[in-house]
Amino acid sequence: MSKQTKRNVELFIVDIFVAIEKIKLYSSPFTSPNDFQHSSLHWDASMRQLEIIGEALNKLLHHTAFNASAPSYFRKVVNFRNTIAHAYFGIDVEEVWNIITLRLDILTEDLAVIVKKHPLDISEALACTIKEYQSQENLPIVNYLLTLQNLS
Repeated sequence: MSKQTKRNVELFIVDIFVAIEKIKLYSSPFTSPNDFQHSSLHWDASMRQLEIIGEALNKLLHHTAFNASAPSYFRKVVNFRNTIAHAYFGIDVEEVWNIITLRLDILTEDLAVIVKKHPLDISEALACTIKEYQSQENLPIVNYLLTLQNLS
């Protein structure tokens, strides 16, 4: 088992932005929830990213400044993560599809507002994460992260 280390709040924020972008990339070839679900690689990868979003939000909601500005639905995102992690076979594909196609953009916007509104400087977390994805030669994620630099 790995050692738990305390992570910087700003890294959790960047984790969420990255996870959202990955889900968009993974789901983009599909036009229907059933086709998406039947591609186990894309489905499983997206479900993992939804778990990451929920876990990161759970950590962030323990941060006073973040929690004070967090919309109430952030708790629902954490609860959905718990459903994915603990009741995986009971997941409604339509609900997942609606989250991906309708709600991720809202989450991105709300998270950006929180970052701009509070003294949460994500520039160092972005730089670290950009380096990581550059070393993996993951240009779509690097390019996306570069667009987030104006939030800092």
